[in-house]
Amino acid sequence: MGDTMNPRVLGIALSDISTGLIFYPDDEAIIFPTIISKKKSEEAWVVGEEAYALALDGKGIITDKLLKLARKNGTATIDGTKYDGKEILKIFFKEIINVGMEKLYKEKPDEVVIAIAELDKYIVRDIREAFVGLGYQPNHIHVISKEESFIYFVLSLKKDIWSNRVGMFDLSDVSLTYYEMMVNRNTRKLSVNAESENMDEAFNLQILNNPSGAKLADKILTSVAEKVMDRKKFSSIFLTGQVFAEHEWAEGFIGFLCSRGRVYLDTNIFAKGAAFKGVDLASENSIYNILATCEGRLKSDVFINVFSNGKSCKMYLGKAGDIWDEPNEELFLIPDERESIDINIVSVDGKSKKNIPITLDFLPKRPVKTRRFCLKSHFLSDKVMNLEISDAGFGDMYPATGVKRNIEVNIWD
Repeated sequence: MGDTMNPRVLGIALSDISTGLIFYPDDEAIIFPTIISKKKSEEAWVVGEEAYALALDGKGIITDKLLKLARKNGTATIDGTKYDGKEILKIFFKEIINVGMEKLYKEKPDEVVIAIAELDKYIVRDIREAFVGLGYQPNHIHVISKEESFIYFVLSLKKDIWSNRVGMFDLSDVSLTYYEMMVNRNTRKLSVNAESENMDEAFNLQILNNPSGAKLADKILTSVAEKVMDRKKFSSIFLTGQVFAEHEWAEGFIGFLCSRGRVYLDTNIFAKGAAFKGVDLASENSIYNILATCEGRLKSDVFINVFSNGKSCKMYLGKAGDIWDEPNEELFLIPDERESIDINIVSVDGKSKKNIPITLDFLPKRPVKTRRFCLKSHFLSDKVMNLEISDAGFGDMYPATGVKRNIEVNIWD
């Protein structure tokens, strides 16, 4: 393993349009279109721009939208061989890392952090398996949301940049996403919340190729900014996406943003944020020491009140800031006279509270204090929890009956 003082971290920002890589401590990003091409009749693959060139020469078969392919368990027949989506993703990762290592450094990183939008447990599993298949240790592969990488990117900057609200626009071909981040200082830990919203007003970047199209694009972005930023105050606003490398066309939009706060441009925010997250993970003590609530993490505490050793206490099924994909909880409980248990949900700032009673009338009827059940909980996302409640019997007197029920609980709508 590398030095925890100077860890080597690979930060990857992955989308169906493009993939950015940063090999920390180098801060130069390498960007690839997310496409791969296999050389005809040989076991060799090329990625990114070279894949286009190979296909144009008639020497390769292109596969694109690699994330989408993996998400829908799709397959692609390439050169007579059938590959499934996650296999292609694995080959793509292997090739982009090889190119990155040639350009930057030869050593294998200590931590790999991949940032994507729309986390679900299947895509997280597929990405992790791809890296394990490439010889990386499972506990050094981390898949996070783009919201989380945005948080780590912003917090790596000077404090006055994030003392108030931070906004960000991510523009790529046919997609426009607005991000917003707030730091709450009056909790024990620095508590940071980030949210994002995909905008319907996205457009094809081809329209920037002519003056009237560019004018229209500027107008669209300005009206989106007016709508989402409303009357809010910002300490900073970021623009990300390759398209902003040339930004003369977006004069009106940038002018409007400047009237709201300081505007910064960085085309590789997600790859950098992923790398900073990896540095934090590689450090013995967290550098940032934050409680983050964003996609991929629980936004609230979820608990039940129980009596244990004569004292009332909270049994947590999950805490705000936890990764929802963590291992399940399993509890054995004896209910009181009531035929229900209450799931309590409290937001990180304590302002939003919710109580969800779960009825137990399907369990076998027995005298009070002899009804015992097993409660297994796991989160399906940061908004939905699955509870499996099963009869656990009570010693020899009442053997377990095998009665069980699965209940989905919406933590927040």
